[in-house]
Amino acid sequence: MEVLQQWLIEQREKRKLTIQQLAQNLNKPVSYIQDIEQGQHILEIVEFLRYCRALDIDHNVAIEIIQDELKK
Repeated sequence: MEVLQQWLIEQREKRKLTIQQLAQNLNKPVSYIQDIEQGQHILEIVEFLRYCRALDIDHNVAIEIIQDELKK
């Protein structure tokens, strides 16, 4: 879902985290973050929650964004 991908990128950049830093925080390879941000990997719910925690963002905000997109 492009809107979620874009929002996650914006949140990472807002916190001045590089892809490498986020990957390190999640103990994942850089390619994992790149795949998510390019829409080549869909986050499962547990991964999504960990991703939000690593960015220190409220997952409920992301869920609202998804719900708004589905209403369109």
